[in-house]
This record gives sequence, structure tokens and C-alpha cells, in this order.
Amino acid sequence: MLKAGITMQGTLHEQYGIKNQDAIRIFEAAGFTGVIACDGVSLKSDWTFSNSELAAALVSKASQAFLENRLDKNLNPDHVCDQIRDAFLFSLAVLKDALEQAGIPFFDCQTTLIIALYKDGLLYGGIAGDGGILYQTKLHNSGTMITRLKSSSSVYPIGDTEEWRFFMGGSKEDPVVRFLAATDGVFDQLIIPYDGLPAGNYALIDKLFSIENIPEDEQGRWLQEQIEALEGHDDKTVAIIMDTDREAETKKDESRDLQDRDLKDRNLDLKEPDNTRDREADPENSDPESPDPQCSKKDDSEKENSDQTCTVSKLDSDPENSPAK
Repeated sequence: MLKAGITMQGTLHEQYGIKNQDAIRIFEAAGFTGVIACDGVSLKSDWTFSNSELAAALVSKASQAFLENRLDKNLNPDHVCDQIRDAFLFSLAVLKDALEQAGIPFFDCQTTLIIALYKDGLLYGGIAGDGGILYQTKLHNSGTMITRLKSSSSVYPIGDTEEWRFFMGGSKEDPVVRFLAATDGVFDQLIIPYDGLPAGNYALIDKLFSIENIPEDEQGRWLQEQIEALEGHDDKTVAIIMDTDREAETKKDESRDLQDRDLKDRNLDLKEPDNTRDREADPENSDPESPDPQCSKKDDSEKENSDQTCTVSKLDSDPENSPAK
């Protein structure tokens, strides 16, 4: 399993001396590969900078701890999203308690929350706020998990429980083979609204997923270079997960299919010249409208029997008179 992730301070926060308010966690639990990404809401109700890096750190840590404790390797797939929802509820309760003890107004220290869980070709997601999850399948289908298309700087963080959304992607027939989860600083450059629908920046998506071609000890540096090069002043966070074993199986299957098609094409090419030579060697068969040569060789005295023989021959070859299969 290829796992890579990075979170970087945005230029706006750097300019004003504000800490990176994103958080990223990648973990393994009960056979699941998990990603948690949080993006602290930068402004308080009075439009001054908040300390929401505290919320992002607290919620991401609480979510991971909950899932590591509750996930089970025998968990029914239909119940995985229930566990993600419970992780949201638990993390929100932890945040409320911490803010109350610190005397911080609840909506003055908020964060988004993205949880992605992957196992055996199935991907489960939960999102509060913006950012999102993007995945690709074995059969080269793509999907996105988002709460809504980004149309402004407003955000619905974990405190807005009615805005939570939960998802599932992939199937046994068409499993997920790779996915990424990102906060809006990265995700908004991957998925761009177009006529009210999500449109993909496929060049950038393909570039990030090409990380599998980078040597393992260079992947961290390479990913940092790609994210640093992105436009925008926001904090930037992304995690990339690729099921390399399933990817290898997919490539083998595709290679086998190509070989089978190539072999079939070769056999057809070999048969075609033989058929051509047969037709050329038998001039009596060169005209498709010519009568059966066996019939044409009959003399006039045998014409009646010849016609009967030809008729029987044609009936035998008629699909309407052939034996039922």
C-alpha cells in the first residue's frame, strides 16, 4: 500500500504569523487504511484570526483514536459509515468539552473534518465542511465525495451537524484502486465547478497519482514540490493512498486481455490468407452466385436428380431447417 501525505502553511497565514491550521493523519486499523484531514476555520465571529489549529489537531486526534478503538476486521461493510458517523459525534463532543473548559466560544474555534476508510477495494467517506475525496477504480471510473460545490469562502464545519455527509465508493466488480483526500487549499484546484457540476483538473489529478512512479524514498520530497507549486494562499493538505497490490493485479489482467486480443487477431490474420488461396485455387467457386459445382457437372440425363440433390443440399445449410441447439 502506497501512503503519502503532506500539510503546508499557506502564504496568507505565513504573512500574518498564523500557524498552519490544517491537520493530516494516515493510519492502519483492523485491515482498514484511514485518512483524516482537518482544516481549521481561520476567522472568529469578529473577523479576527482564530486559533482553530487547536480544533483541527484535537478533532483529527479524537477521530483517529475512536476509529482505532472501534473498527473491527469482521465489520459488516454496511456498518462502516455508521462508525464514521459515530467518530464525528465523538470528535464533536471532545471539541465542545475542550472549548468549554478553555472558555472559548464554540464557533470561534471550528474545523472541517474529512474521514476516508479503505479496505478490499471499498472506500467509505465522511465529510463536514469543504475539501473532499477523489477516487479511481479498476475499470478506470472516477468519483468524488463532496458536501457541495465550492461557490464562496463560506464553510460548514463540524459544528454544523446538518451539513455532514457520508459516502461509499467501489464494488466487488469494480473496486477502488487509488484515492486522495484533501482540504480545500488543494481540492479546489482538483475539482472545479463547471455549469453547476464538478469538473476535474485531470492533468493535476494524473500528476499526483503518478507518485507511484517515484522511488519510495523520494516520494515525500516529490509530493512537497507538487503542492508547493500550486496556486492559492490557503493552507494545503493532501493524502494519497494507492493499493499497489490491486494495481499490480489490474495491470496483469489488462496485459492478459491485450495478449488474448492480440492472439485472436493473429489467428484471424493467419486464417484469412488460407481462405483467399482456396478461393483463388478453385475458379469455379470464385463467383458467389455460381451454382454448386457438383450440380454443374451433371449431364442433362441426371438434371432431375441433380436439382433434387442441390435442393437437399441447400435445405441442409438453411438455418431454419438445422437442428435446434
